[in-house]
Amino acid sequence: MSFRVRLFLVWLAASLLVGVLVRPLEREVARESDVQVLAGLSGNLGQGVSLAVLGGYRNVAANLVWIAMYGEWQYRRVNEVLEKMQLAVALNPNSLYFWIDGARIIANDMPVWQVGDDEMERLYDESDAEGVAIRLKQGRRALRFLDKAPAELEDRYEIPLERGTIYWQKLGDLENAIAQFGEALEKSNSPYFVSRVYAELLVENGRTLEAYEYLKKHYATLPDDDHSALKPLVAQRIAEIGAVLGRSD
Repeated sequence: MSFRVRLFLVWLAASLLVGVLVRPLEREVARESDVQVLAGLSGNLGQGVSLAVLGGYRNVAANLVWIAMYGEWQYRRVNEVLEKMQLAVALNPNSLYFWIDGARIIANDMPVWQVGDDEMERLYDESDAEGVAIRLKQGRRALRFLDKAPAELEDRYEIPLERGTIYWQKLGDLENAIAQFGEALEKSNSPYFVSRVYAELLVENGRTLEAYEYLKKHYATLPDDDHSALKPLVAQRIAEIGAVLGRSD
C-alpha cells in the first residue's frame, strides 16, 4: 500500500471518528467500558474502515476528537461534549491531560451551563437546594470520570490531587479531600504546594494539632535554595498555628 493511500485512510478514519458516521455513544460517561466503546466504533465506521487502520495514529485521532469536543464545548452541548470525551480517552487512555481537563469541564463548567452565567451564585447558596444539587451532581460525575483513568496514571500525583480538589471545592467533603491530598503526597514529584494545602485542609476540618505536627515535619524536609518550597512561609504558618494551640515548640 502506497504512502498516499495509507495517509488517505488515516485521514478518512479520523474524519469518520469525529463525523456523522460515528454511532452516538452512551450519554453517561460511566455506562460503557472503553472496550465496548471501541467495539461499537469498529463495527460502525463502515466501508471496510476500522480502528485498525489508525494503527500508530490513534493518539492523533484522539487529539482530533478532543479538538472537536471543544467545538461542542463552546456551544455548551453537554451530551456531545461527554460523548467526545469518552471517545478521546478510549482512543488514548494514557493522556493525563484528557482526564484532568475533562474532569474540570464536568465539575466546573457544566453546573454553570445548567443554571446560566447570571445564576452562578446559586450553586453555592445553601438555601438554594436545586442549585446545590446541580453542583453536587456534576462533581460526582467528574469523580466517576476520573475513576475510569487507567491504573498507570494512578502512580502520578495529579489524579488524586484533582479528586481531592473536587471533594473539597465541589462536594464540601473535607474528609475525602484530605484523604486524596494525602494520597497525592505519597506520589513521586508531588509539588510543595500540595503539602501546604493538605495542612490547611486539616485546620479547616478541625484537626489543628495534626496540621501543626505535620507542618513541622514537612518544614524539616524543605531545602533552603528552592524558592518554590516557600520555607519562610511554612515557618510563619507553623508559628501562627502554634499560637492558636498555645505551642511554641
